[in-house]
Amino acid sequence: MRKNHAPWILIGVLLVAWAGWHALGLALAVIGLGIVYVSSLRFHPRMRHRACGGSGEHHSWLFPWVHRKCGGCQGGRIVRWGARRWGAGHIVDEHSQAKAARDAARENRAWR
Repeated sequence: MRKNHAPWILIGVLLVAWAGWHALGLALAVIGLGIVYVSSLRFHPRMRHRACGGSGEHHSWLFPWVHRKCGGCQGGRIVRWGARRWGAGHIVDEHSQAKAARDAARENRAWR
Protein backbone atom coordinates (compact mmCIF):
# COMPACT_ATOMS: atom_id res chain seq x y z
CA MET A 1 0.00 0.00 0.00
CA ARG A 2 1.32 3.43 -0.88
CA LYS A 3 1.28 6.24 1.66
CA ASN A 4 -1.08 8.40 -0.38
CA HIS A 5 -3.65 5.56 -0.59
CA ALA A 6 -3.98 5.22 3.19
CA PRO A 7 -6.49 8.07 3.79
CA TRP A 8 -8.83 6.72 1.10
CA ILE A 9 -8.70 3.21 2.53
CA LEU A 10 -9.41 4.54 6.04
CA ILE A 11 -12.37 6.58 4.76
CA GLY A 12 -13.69 3.48 2.96
CA VAL A 13 -13.43 1.37 6.13
CA LEU A 14 -15.28 4.00 8.15
CA LEU A 15 -18.03 4.38 5.51
CA VAL A 16 -18.57 0.63 5.30
CA ALA A 17 -18.71 0.42 9.11
CA TRP A 18 -21.24 3.26 9.23
CA ALA A 19 -23.35 1.76 6.45
CA GLY A 20 -23.40 -1.68 8.08
CA TRP A 21 -23.88 -0.94 11.77
CA HIS A 22 -24.25 2.85 12.12
CA ALA A 23 -22.77 4.35 15.31
CA LEU A 24 -21.72 1.03 16.83
CA GLY A 25 -19.93 -0.01 13.65
CA LEU A 26 -18.23 3.38 13.40
CA ALA A 27 -17.05 3.18 17.02
CA LEU A 28 -15.74 -0.37 16.55
CA ALA A 29 -13.95 0.65 13.35
CA VAL A 30 -12.29 3.63 15.05
CA ILE A 31 -11.17 1.44 17.96
CA GLY A 32 -9.88 -1.22 15.57
CA LEU A 33 -7.99 1.30 13.45
CA GLY A 34 -6.49 2.81 16.62
CA ILE A 35 -5.24 -0.59 17.73
CA VAL A 36 -3.72 -1.21 14.29
CA TYR A 37 -2.01 2.22 14.33
CA VAL A 38 -0.52 1.79 17.81
CA SER A 39 0.74 -1.72 16.97
CA SER A 40 2.25 -0.33 13.75
CA LEU A 41 4.10 2.28 15.84
CA ARG A 42 5.51 -0.50 18.02
CA PHE A 43 6.62 -2.78 15.19
CA HIS A 44 7.71 -0.15 12.61
CA PRO A 45 8.79 3.05 14.41
CA ARG A 46 11.03 4.46 11.66
CA MET A 47 10.49 5.72 8.11
CA ARG A 48 12.61 7.10 5.29
CA HIS A 49 13.52 10.76 5.47
CA ARG A 50 11.62 12.47 2.68
CA ALA A 51 14.22 15.13 1.81
CA CYS A 52 17.05 12.68 1.10
CA GLY A 53 14.91 9.69 0.08
CA GLY A 54 16.41 7.54 2.82
CA SER A 55 19.97 7.76 1.52
CA GLY A 56 21.33 10.13 4.19
CA GLU A 57 22.87 12.28 1.45
CA HIS A 58 21.76 15.64 0.09
CA HIS A 59 22.66 16.11 -3.58
CA SER A 60 23.59 19.41 -5.18
CA TRP A 61 21.17 20.92 -7.69
CA LEU A 62 24.02 22.24 -9.83
CA PHE A 63 26.33 19.21 -9.77
CA PRO A 64 24.13 16.17 -9.06
CA TRP A 65 27.09 13.80 -8.66
CA VAL A 66 28.32 15.60 -5.52
CA HIS A 67 26.63 15.28 -2.14
CA ARG A 68 26.85 16.15 1.53
CA LYS A 69 25.45 14.62 4.69
CA CYS A 70 21.72 15.26 5.07
CA GLY A 71 21.15 17.72 7.90
CA GLY A 72 17.64 16.50 8.69
CA CYS A 73 18.41 12.88 9.53
CA GLN A 74 21.15 10.50 10.59
CA GLY A 75 21.62 7.88 7.93
CA GLY A 76 18.32 8.32 6.10
CA ARG A 77 15.85 7.02 8.70
CA ILE A 78 13.77 9.11 11.08
CA VAL A 79 11.35 8.19 13.86
CA ARG A 80 7.68 8.44 12.87
CA TRP A 81 5.56 11.25 14.33
CA GLY A 82 3.34 8.91 16.38
CA ALA A 83 6.28 6.83 17.60
CA ARG A 84 7.92 10.00 18.96
CA ARG A 85 4.94 10.53 21.23
CA TRP A 86 3.32 7.15 21.93
CA GLY A 87 6.00 4.64 20.95
CA ALA A 88 8.23 2.48 23.07
CA GLY A 89 10.43 4.24 25.62
CA HIS A 90 13.70 3.52 23.82
CA ILE A 91 12.29 5.00 20.58
CA VAL A 92 11.18 8.20 22.34
CA ASP A 93 14.65 8.47 23.93
CA GLU A 94 16.34 7.83 20.57
CA HIS A 95 14.35 10.65 18.96
CA SER A 96 15.08 13.14 21.74
CA GLN A 97 18.81 12.34 21.65
CA ALA A 98 18.96 12.63 17.85
CA LYS A 99 17.07 15.95 17.95
CA ALA A 100 19.41 17.31 20.62
CA ALA A 101 22.45 16.24 18.57
CA ARG A 102 21.07 17.89 15.40
CA ASP A 103 20.26 21.10 17.28
CA ALA A 104 23.73 21.21 18.87
CA ALA A 105 25.39 20.64 15.49
CA ARG A 106 23.35 23.44 13.91
CA GLU A 107 24.19 25.76 16.77
CA ASN A 108 27.90 25.04 16.27
CA ARG A 109 27.48 25.33 12.48
CA ALA A 110 28.82 21.81 12.06
CA TRP A 111 25.75 20.10 10.59
CA ARG A 112 26.77 20.34 6.93
